[in-house]
Formats: sequence, C-alpha cells, structure tokens
Amino acid sequence: MNFKILAFLLLFSFIAASHEISIEDKNVEEIVKQRMSNMSKIKAYSTKMYPLTMSGEFEEIKKLNDKLLHAAQEFKLLFTEGTQGGKASSLIWEDREKFDLFNDNFIISIENIGKSINNEDSVSLVENFNIMASNCGTCHKKFRN
Repeated sequence: MNFKILAFLLLFSFIAASHEISIEDKNVEEIVKQRMSNMSKIKAYSTKMYPLTMSGEFEEIKKLNDKLLHAAQEFKLLFTEGTQGGKASSLIWEDREKFDLFNDNFIISIENIGKSINNEDSVSLVENFNIMASNCGTCHKKFRN
C-alpha cells in the first residue's frame, strides 16, 4: 500500500475517533437530518468559495475551506450501519468501500485546496477547486437516490 495513503488513513482514523461528533446518542432520524445539514453546508461553502477562487482573497477562502473540510469530515462519519434513510442510496451500505473511497478523495481534494491557499497559488487553487467539485459530483451521481 502506498505510504501516503496509509499515513492518511491512519490520520483520518485518529481524527474520526477523536472527532467531537457523537452519533451514539442520536436516533436514525437525527443522524439523517445531520447528514442533510452537512450536505447543505458543503454546498453553501463551495458555492461561496467558487467566485473567490479567482479573487486572490486567500484569507477569506481559507476560512470557508476550513469549514468545508470540517463539514466533509463530519459528513463521512454520519453513515454508520443502520442509519439508512433520507436521500442516501442503499448503495452506500452495499458498496461501502467505494463510498469511503469517494469520500476520502473529496476530503483529500479539500486538503489540497488548503495547500494551494497556504502557497497563495491561484492557478493551483482553481485546479484543486475543480477537482473537489468533480469528486463531489461523482459521488452524488452514484450514491444519491
């Protein structure tokens, strides 16, 4: 296995384990509502970021990207076994490996946006934003009812 992928998976597992979200205390309806809320946040942050990607306003983009990353990481944790429902396709639980891969790619692309922001690289920022949007769309097409 590629060392970078292994390191990322270990880091993500640690983040997931230490993340402040607690789904044990929520019923399925609350978890589905939280998923839908997170998806709305992801869409809102992405929509606000898009026009800024060509503006050079790196501080504002960073704030939005940090919120986007948090919402995406939390979103992935909201698909535990037994929480089927809402607009989520049953394929999520049937092909969990692919769903997790799509989510990981989405999160990695948001992290890459962060690197572009830190480097104040507008060209890379636009490229990474487009990759993130594509990753989002790919997963949505496969796993949304």
